[in-house]
Amino acid sequence: IGDDLIDSIIGPMPTQQFLDDFLPISCIPSYSRPRPFWKGCFQTTLDATDELKMYDPFIESISPFAPQLHFVNSHSLGDKDNGYPFETKPDISIYHKLLGDKAPENCESSLIDIHIEFKRYTWDDPFGIPTTTARRDLAFIAPTPNKTNTLGQIGAYATSQLASQFHTHCYSVYVNRDHTRIIWWERDGAIITEPIFYNINSALTRFFSQYAQAPRELRGIDTMVSPACDDKVAKLARSKLALPDETAMFETTVPRTTDGLPFTVIFACPGVYSTTPFGRATRTCPAYDPKGKHLVFLKDSWRLDGDDIIPEGHFYAELAANHVPHIPQCLTSSDVKCSPQQKTQMQKYSQCRWACQKGLAITPHIHYR
Repeated sequence: IGDDLIDSIIGPMPTQQFLDDFLPISCIPSYSRPRPFWKGCFQTTLDATDELKMYDPFIESISPFAPQLHFVNSHSLGDKDNGYPFETKPDISIYHKLLGDKAPENCESSLIDIHIEFKRYTWDDPFGIPTTTARRDLAFIAPTPNKTNTLGQIGAYATSQLASQFHTHCYSVYVNRDHTRIIWWERDGAIITEPIFYNINSALTRFFSQYAQAPRELRGIDTMVSPACDDKVAKLARSKLALPDETAMFETTVPRTTDGLPFTVIFACPGVYSTTPFGRATRTCPAYDPKGKHLVFLKDSWRLDGDDIIPEGHFYAELAANHVPHIPQCLTSSDVKCSPQQKTQMQKYSQCRWACQKGLAITPHIHYR
């Protein structure tokens, strides 16, 4: 899928700006600074004689800087049940310890926080290093087969994660021998940092420390979706939806169009198998309305965000007002406005002086239910 992603990749973003904008310490309650960084702390990773021998030394070196995270060598233990024809098998899978003291031994796309992919050779590295500050006519991605294959590989991991979790965005890390880049993935595209020479620069360890302690919305979690809090209601919803007893149930709330009061529905995670992490990311599924005690249909998507774009729910309301027959009744609809992350960020960054802009095609989106 690498060729499909090229026109939606922005970089190279200054690393400190990346950390300040996406994981600001001022927004992390009771932030505890990581252990002191020292030059050479990743030397055993750099000394590895091949890529496979880089993973465990890297895990050993990075773990003390973010003790809240599990780092798992998953290069041979992929996610075979991800709904895709390919096995999701990043070199390192990272899980937050809020999930529990024991992490999965493999990659589980529905639980993973961050994936790390390693390469050793420059011909596999898709990200350019601009040699001039005049970047309007420069492309950031080099469109050679090896490089686009790498981009497609890490893009597939992000796609699988965003499709199987309720997220506004996610992060990943790409390592090419002595340097690394941090990546922000959202529905408009991805933002890539400048190279971080992680054996002499503390930016990577600070990223993991800030991510590990950040509130859920900064880590990309959609806080408007949560496990169903009432077991009896969840059990009733399973029964009404004819779901197995072990099915995990979730709930979300949308303000009612008529009076602004909350409209809550209970549902199971819908299966979504997109081929790209970007775009509308539409999910639909039957759901249960516990107040009305009937079944409804839930649609979750990232609609195009523009002054001339009319939200879908407005069309249904107008059709109903004009008594058009055979049209579904839209009980409520609304943009999701609980946090700034519910609106994509790419458009503003695509105009920054550091961004290589040749070939970019960024379309803003906003989360909508």
